[in-house]
Amino acid sequence: MATLRKRLNLTMNVCRLFGLGLEPDDAAATVVDTLIFLGNLLYSAYGFDHVTSVVQQRMPLIWDITTVMSVAKVYTYLLTPPVMLITWQCNKRSLTDVVLTVGRAAVTDKPASLMPFFWYSVAWLCMSVLIEFAAYTMFHLDTNFVYFSFTEYTRLAVYNVWMKVPLLMYTFLLDAIRTSVRDINVRLITVADWWSYRGRWDDLRWAAVHQTRDLFGVTIITFIVNTIIEIVFFGFSLCLFAFRNDHVDTFQVIIYAVNGLYSLCWMIELIRMTKNCKLELLKTQKILNSININLNNSDYKQVEKYNLIKYIMMKYTYLYMLHADLDFMPCNIFEMDYRNLISIITLVSAFLIFQIQMKLT
Repeated sequence: MATLRKRLNLTMNVCRLFGLGLEPDDAAATVVDTLIFLGNLLYSAYGFDHVTSVVQQRMPLIWDITTVMSVAKVYTYLLTPPVMLITWQCNKRSLTDVVLTVGRAAVTDKPASLMPFFWYSVAWLCMSVLIEFAAYTMFHLDTNFVYFSFTEYTRLAVYNVWMKVPLLMYTFLLDAIRTSVRDINVRLITVADWWSYRGRWDDLRWAAVHQTRDLFGVTIITFIVNTIIEIVFFGFSLCLFAFRNDHVDTFQVIIYAVNGLYSLCWMIELIRMTKNCKLELLKTQKILNSININLNNSDYKQVEKYNLIKYIMMKYTYLYMLHADLDFMPCNIFEMDYRNLISIITLVSAFLIFQIQMKLT
């Protein structure tokens, strides 16, 4: 049976073109990956230098009137790709280890097809590029392409590949972990079953927490901040252009609204996938709590080796420790749940809107 990494080879080879591959197997591949990474990094650096120069030269009024909003939008958007690239490069080996761990911990003889993940990724990527392309098109139609050419903002839309591929990898691994944990939960009928599978279960738990906290922590935070700024920016653009002179352009409103809703949906999707994985891990604890009252003969023989009270204390203490360590916190800053997401969106949006109001008045 092919390992998870081998099954991902085709997808990851495509991602390698954007500097987002897994750890190579030999020295030649390492050199090629390094050159590809440097090429992508230079491209993002060129984009940063070119766009900031264009903004300073061609958009002095907008830059001056909405300094905070412009800086937040332009610099955050342009710095996100190199941050994603560098973070991926630094964590490439650890990420490969997580992929191998998730593959080894799978309990099913016949692994699930990767085609649903493939179409899921293609749909999100295409929608991301097309929707942002449409939003930029509306912005520049309003300004008669004075500030940016068609080619320039087309290149900007491609930045979404660097932003979304790491997040798609994160959601894929979370879903793979959730599926493997669910398969283990189905097999937990006796305490002996738990002793057989707890090593794999603990590896899956570690992989889920480790990738959220360490491997993709910077990526998740960067994406959330960039997305909030994106939503506020297009909201401001809507007020500035679509509603100017007391005239509402319905089509523009729809395009800007779709862009904002799509960005919001991406953040919600990250939280949803993380929450589903955590709930499946917590479900193991509920199953084990119910196993205690249904011990079979083989379980009693194993329990006889220990004092029953000590056995129960050990069991519940171990489970409590596992439960206490289920903290999906990017960079140990905040827990991945809807309540914290609302708080972050509110704080960042309020700060940006206040700064814009100060500038306009």
